[in-house]
Amino acid sequence: MAEQDTPRLSLREFEHRDREAITAMHADARVRALLVDDFPLDDARVAHAFIERMQAYYRTHPGLGIWCAERWVAALSDEDLANPEVQASLSDEALALFSRPVPCFVGWFNLMRVTDMPQEVEIGCRLIPEVWGSGLVHDGGERLLDKAFLELGLPRVWGICHPQHRSVRHVLRTLGFRHDGDRPCSGAAASWFVIDRDLWMRARATPRRQRMRASLEKSTTSQSSSTIL
Repeated sequence: MAEQDTPRLSLREFEHRDREAITAMHADARVRALLVDDFPLDDARVAHAFIERMQAYYRTHPGLGIWCAERWVAALSDEDLANPEVQASLSDEALALFSRPVPCFVGWFNLMRVTDMPQEVEIGCRLIPEVWGSGLVHDGGERLLDKAFLELGLPRVWGICHPQHRSVRHVLRTLGFRHDGDRPCSGAAASWFVIDRDLWMRARATPRRQRMRASLEKSTTSQSSSTIL
């Protein structure tokens, strides 16, 4: 993965300096709610082992892995920089420094072998609550689907989530995935979604807002049908 893939989001290999960020993310119960697998990554020793495993995985599975996701943010906002009091309290050099975007940890994105089907690949992400609703999940998902189909030439990609995780189901449908039923994954309850290259090419050619509206309409229709039944 390149250090910076888009103006808003960068994906890179995990390094040992990321251990504290990983443990902090998993210490938040909101992040760990409704996970299909929930390893105790809030434990620094487990996070260290995870990074070691990923660094080996990058070498043995070229193009696949779990990547550290960062958002580029300036220390001071445009509003702060325009504040006369802020301008008066800082030198020109300091103002330039604080206006320069720097990478800030927001979670991870992944393309990994499916545990129950090692010949298949699944997409996934885990983001800190502060960036939920920002659109970064779609930025990363679209970037990885391009990688999966246009760079790696995969025939299909799976998305697996907890059956009650409505936000993930919405994201997968927005990306163009179709529901492939509910069945266990590694012994845990899961909803399975799948997308092939043709489905992604059609979704890719459709504006994201249009795909999001279609996903919400489908979700609303499904909920109404369930209520009637």
